[in-house]
Amino acid sequence: MEVFYLTYLITLVQLLAAIWATISFKKYRHSAERYFLHFLWFTVGIEITAGVLSDVFSIDTYWLYNFYMVVSFLFFFYWYYTILRTKTQKKAILVFVLIFIGMVIWDFMYRDELGYQEFTFVSGAFLIMICTMFHFRQLLYSDEVLVLKHKLSFWISTGLLLFNMGMIPLMLLTDYFDFGANKYYLTTIIGLNFILNGCYIIGFQWTKEKYNRF
Repeated sequence: MEVFYLTYLITLVQLLAAIWATISFKKYRHSAERYFLHFLWFTVGIEITAGVLSDVFSIDTYWLYNFYMVVSFLFFFYWYYTILRTKTQKKAILVFVLIFIGMVIWDFMYRDELGYQEFTFVSGAFLIMICTMFHFRQLLYSDEVLVLKHKLSFWISTGLLLFNMGMIPLMLLTDYFDFGANKYYLTTIIGLNFILNGCYIIGFQWTKEKYNRF
């Protein structure tokens, strides 16, 4: 099997997370996390579309992944804005969004728009990591700290933190690796995706409806 086809494992684990989110939807349907059901299926759709365009039609899909990257980070900013409670944190997220959009524009205008916008990813990932810290602090100083394993938002944030901590250094080294040929690079990315979606799945499995309300 060619190294490139290992990336199908990412689509597989994303599909499993989306299926688990669908099965468990009644547990979190009244919470801000309900939007993750649509987001995860959107993610699967992007991966399948990219696979078809690349493998069947030999069309470069960097533009599609760049589009998905921007949409996904904006989605996470929106989600954290809805679950964080202090005005200071909410204002910080609005500033983060402006910084991120500025980086998107800069990356598109002054770098190779035909390639993957790694600086956009790094800036978005770093800012989302700060958002996860905001959320963990909020949980730590609330009664919910006693029921963390049942909080879907905790597992989502844990997955995002671990994933982005691993992806940031990889993205900074993108120019030195060939995505389609370096099996160690691909294996690391696949592993990080398994961690991310594994946290999602654990969250969907362990969460309880009474802990997932606005």
